[in-house]
Amino acid sequence: MRRAHTLAELAVTITLMGVAMAAALPRLLGWLDWIAVERSATELTSALAVARGTAVTRAARIRLTIGQDSLRVDEWDDRSWVARGRWPGPDQHGVEMTVSNPIVTFNPIGLGWGTANTKVVLSRGLQSATITTSRVGRVKRW
Repeated sequence: MRRAHTLAELAVTITLMGVAMAAALPRLLGWLDWIAVERSATELTSALAVARGTAVTRAARIRLTIGQDSLRVDEWDDRSWVARGRWPGPDQHGVEMTVSNPIVTFNPIGLGWGTANTKVVLSRGLQSATITTSRVGRVKRW
């Protein structure tokens, strides 16, 4: 003969599950912040690599414009900048960004053109990532 659960047993089980969720939620939110910052950092480093790689393969001057809402790659065609690619920025993941130089330009051999040194800090909650690029085109992630 099967015995059903009592209302008291169900109430205790639901209460214990609530306490467990309340304890786990802050860690889960921290984990979600970490994922958002990592995705934004990966997208930014990829955009830098695409811009530098495009400059070398096309033997052209290429710039990456880093904005909160978008990452844009443009090519210089002797008169003006022509759009080559555009991706959503860190804003799509709810990540805040501070950037020292929002425009990074690479010459045809992949070296920085003009003021190419840039420091980008991405943050959300307690998580943060720092990305720097040097005049020689090297990208470092901290």
